[in-house]
Amino acid sequence: MIDDIKDSGEKKSPVSFDQIEQAEREAHGLKPIDKIVMRRVYKLKVSYKKSKKRIRLEGQKVRRKRRIFLAVIIICFLIFGGFLIARTRFFQTLLFVYKLRHGSYLVGFQNSAELRPTGGFWGSFAVVDVPGNIQKSTILFDTNPYKKDNLLLKETNVPLPGPMVETYPNRPQSFINANWSVDFREAAKTLEWYFGLGWDKKIDGVVGISSLSVIDLLKLIGPVTLKDGTVVISDNFTQIMSQKIDVEYWQDPENIQANEPKTVLFELVPEIIAKTKKQPAMTLYRFLVSQMEEGRIVTYFNDPAKQKLSEGFGISGELNPYSVDYLAINNTNLNGGKTSLNVDQSIDYAVSTDAGKTVADLTIKRTHRANTWPEILNRNYTRVFAPLGSKLVSIDQTGDMPIPTVDTNDELGRTSFGFWFSTSSGEEKTTHLKYELPVNLKNPANYSLVLQKQPGTLVDNINITAFGNNLYVGNFDQNLIKLR
Repeated sequence: MIDDIKDSGEKKSPVSFDQIEQAEREAHGLKPIDKIVMRRVYKLKVSYKKSKKRIRLEGQKVRRKRRIFLAVIIICFLIFGGFLIARTRFFQTLLFVYKLRHGSYLVGFQNSAELRPTGGFWGSFAVVDVPGNIQKSTILFDTNPYKKDNLLLKETNVPLPGPMVETYPNRPQSFINANWSVDFREAAKTLEWYFGLGWDKKIDGVVGISSLSVIDLLKLIGPVTLKDGTVVISDNFTQIMSQKIDVEYWQDPENIQANEPKTVLFELVPEIIAKTKKQPAMTLYRFLVSQMEEGRIVTYFNDPAKQKLSEGFGISGELNPYSVDYLAINNTNLNGGKTSLNVDQSIDYAVSTDAGKTVADLTIKRTHRANTWPEILNRNYTRVFAPLGSKLVSIDQTGDMPIPTVDTNDELGRTSFGFWFSTSSGEEKTTHLKYELPVNLKNPANYSLVLQKQPGTLVDNINITAFGNNLYVGNFDQNLIKLR
């Protein structure tokens, strides 16, 4: 019957599946079933198979799309998260330390008690060689740079800046007095040049560490006991070091021949390093950040990539760019003993309009604390850095007659006003300057000020006012303050 249905030449309507099924049952001698029931069974069977296949395929597509979407989200999150992490100070610090590998660096210990433009007098230094494994770095101290430095005087014969000539009239410039520039990048290049002549060693960068960092570190790690029983703490560090170096060392005639008065550092520094290593990593990290933010550490590198990181941290010691107004007060202790840390400084700065001109009134008060070692004159030369083109109107100083002489110079894209500003133990003295700014602000709302702190100095108290509005009152304990 099946063949009859398939082979018949007559034109008939298309054969249905029901007819084929009935024919097959008859061919096998099976009893015909109800067509409606059969259709239901057949259609359910076919529909079930087709639906199952379709659901399976569509489910795979949905799951695949979800996986792709999820992968994209995760990748974007990782990229964005990585970008944010890379911009954090913690990551940048790790990167900075990592990039110091394979380099040799001149590290100067800047004595802030004997303040110089970049943070302190370079009375001693070390050469730090950093291999691929940072933990295997070596430190070679030089506690008496005068030995080789004095030989440079005959070779170079570079004249000292004016205020230094008044203090050391018969001495040319050399390594120990090379950090006169207030921009550490310029000072570091000069130091590096002298170091190359006197010590005949190539270095990859210069680092200045303030003695205030050692004082702060002693607050963190606690007292250090020397072999003779002397206990060194943060409060007596400067005095103990001066006593050991300037007095006790020379009491032994053999030491006069050796001429290495700072040998106490060979004993002190390893003890400090050993106690520092016992501190938690995050504690040391926070300490390092605070030292950078407070201007205790300045760096310069010959490698542009390292120098860029240094600038990003704000520790390059460069003068910060400004758009309207700029102020930096820089002090230099010239033959004033180790008295700089005994002097407190406060700054009162007001900008106003006078006869159509923008005028700055600056008052600097310096107080030399009484009954504090050493009780001698703090012989200090001050430079005030203002916007390029500023013009001095007047200057007066309490306790001094006649009016101090002012050296006006254009340097480093700024105009500086330099003058002697010395104080004796127990004395308080004030200097007041008035000068015209090279801007004519028709709208006071456009005023802005960049205030920059000298590296290696104590906290100043400041009061900043512009056009009758108080912009800042409080401590100046950071490298930089930007005000609008």
